[in-house]
Amino acid sequence: MLLTRPAANSLEQIAEKASIEELLGFERFCRDNHLWDEMKKCYAADSTVNISWFQGSGEGFVEASGKMKGYAPHKIHHTEIWLNGDKAVAIMMTTIQMRIEMDGSPVELESDTKLLYRTQKINGLWYILSFDSIYEKDALIPVYPTGKITVPIEELSTYRQSYACMIYNMKRNGGTINQELPGIDRPDLVEKIYNELDEWLCK
Repeated sequence: MLLTRPAANSLEQIAEKASIEELLGFERFCRDNHLWDEMKKCYAADSTVNISWFQGSGEGFVEASGKMKGYAPHKIHHTEIWLNGDKAVAIMMTTIQMRIEMDGSPVELESDTKLLYRTQKINGLWYILSFDSIYEKDALIPVYPTGKITVPIEELSTYRQSYACMIYNMKRNGGTINQELPGIDRPDLVEKIYNELDEWLCK
């Protein structure tokens, strides 16, 4: 069912998909605008999050997001939704934009990702049950044309190419990133998570 061409939608299905898309867009809006209490309301009580820098519950993810330094807004390009009754899987095409400093110059760290959501309608409202990501590519881009940065290419080549710059930046700041996440450089992991989502949706 997942990744197949959607069939004709009834008006009710169109309304449900619009509600899901609104939920997911609002969750990202809350994340980018530090609306932590409202962001928590988007997640089910037993929700899970598994992304580059966090693995845990939805509530824990919101709390950890509130403690992060810096600003990393999300540019949402498009969201596809596959609906089956009171369950749905959504894939949101997104660019994460983080402004950092390297060698005294402002640099934009951009990461193109597919954000994967399992959602369910509970007591009349849609909630996020799980949030994962498929990493595609990232880049370090000087903000000003005259900005010069020194990047250790040999070190970067040892990281996952779908999110090498993100790993590098995290390590610069004393953090770590799970290097076994789905990415286009690991099609086996991408297939695995799609199969898991499809199996859940079709139950």
